[in-house]
Amino acid sequence: MERIIVGVVAAVIAAAALVYFVKLLALYVGGERKTAEVVAVREPKQKVFVHRLRFEHGGEIVEHDDKTGYSQPFSVGDEQEIICSKRHADKFEYAVALKRNMVVNLVLAAMSVLIVLRFAFFVTD
Repeated sequence: MERIIVGVVAAVIAAAALVYFVKLLALYVGGERKTAEVVAVREPKQKVFVHRLRFEHGGEIVEHDDKTGYSQPFSVGDEQEIICSKRHADKFEYAVALKRNMVVNLVLAAMSVLIVLRFAFFVTD
């Protein structure tokens, strides 16, 4: 019974990781690369920094907060490369973080699939 439970949990984790990877990949492939300027930094929680970025989107200059929550702040005036949704200016990720998150999600999905295979075929009661 434990074997089935572990296999199902691993399958759910693999599915969730793959869905999130597809969302990240869609932003990476379908998004626009932009250079954004850090215009403000605030610390809503201790050691968690939120940055307000200014960038051009659809012919307008927009400002939005990031959703990453870095433990080290960027300096005001720094320029960061972001990948932004073509339709929604508030949906963006830092280019470096987006690549890293895609790799982490693929590794998580692969490990979950290996756990499913192990408990489905190689563990006997």
